[in-house]
Amino acid sequence: MPIALAVATLLYAAPAAASEGKKDKPEVTQRKVAVERGQKVYAQYCVTCHGAQGKGDGVSAQNLPIKPQDLTDGRILNALPDHFLTSVIADGGHSVGLSPLMPAFKPQLSAVQISDLVTFVRSVAKPAFDPAQVLPVPVKREGPKQPIFFSHVVHAGSFKIDCQYCHAGARRASAASLPSVERCMGCHKIIAAQGNPEVAKLHQYWNDKKPIPWVRVFKVPEYVHFPHKNHVQAGVACQTCHGRIEAMEQVAAQTGQSIVNDLLNLTGMPVPPVKLTMGWCVECHRAANTGTLGQVTWLQPTPTLKQKDVKAPLECVNCHH
Repeated sequence: MPIALAVATLLYAAPAAASEGKKDKPEVTQRKVAVERGQKVYAQYCVTCHGAQGKGDGVSAQNLPIKPQDLTDGRILNALPDHFLTSVIADGGHSVGLSPLMPAFKPQLSAVQISDLVTFVRSVAKPAFDPAQVLPVPVKREGPKQPIFFSHVVHAGSFKIDCQYCHAGARRASAASLPSVERCMGCHKIIAAQGNPEVAKLHQYWNDKKPIPWVRVFKVPEYVHFPHKNHVQAGVACQTCHGRIEAMEQVAAQTGQSIVNDLLNLTGMPVPPVKLTMGWCVECHRAANTGTLGQVTWLQPTPTLKQKDVKAPLECVNCHH
């Protein structure tokens, strides 16, 4: 089915009843107009690589080392926010850590044209695009710059690679551990082996037999013992302590002691403790023991414990030994 015809039948799965004597709501009409305009932009600028049906099989894509994205695969694209897709179109794939084989279309395309193109791409997604499932990716990246632009949004958010596939130590040791270069190369010996400068950096570390010097983000004091294994086996999600990692292009965190937080506590202000501080951990353990985790408003997402009778330790020696 040609992509223009697919758009006419999809259009966000609008019910047939809507056309039977009923006028569309203004926002629906605006979306339809944007889709139609976006389809024209697509036909002029995108079809040669992404193909007539948007499956990444256009004429110009035949000899590219990285196949263009299948735009109809909603499983991959639906989680990405509009501003992420806008960056890819406007500034090129390299702007989000992907291949520069996807060129920048700014200033050839105006902001309105790019917005229409994003709306059009949304309309052809299968399964249908659901705004409620979009990841809360910050517009401005935070956190330290890493030696390789490894985007958790792409790997964990879009492709939904499980945290423990890369951080295998989390379920069986105290430290979650960083993935080895060998683990990364398990995919990237083939996937994007050519055509992506960030993957080329990975290959260089592999050829030099050197570890990647990642900049550490999460750290507890040396005198604190934190066993990942115990928490993972109890059902605590990685995001409870680390935040929505799958929505971070660069991993960032505000953890550890804060003089502002300490002063507010001294004045009796009901402020939540900073992550990875003793007060934060103790409060979670107390709530787990009393079955009131759901009442701790700052603990998000709430851990779904695998057992009802949890005995989270509160004795000092469990963490300080």
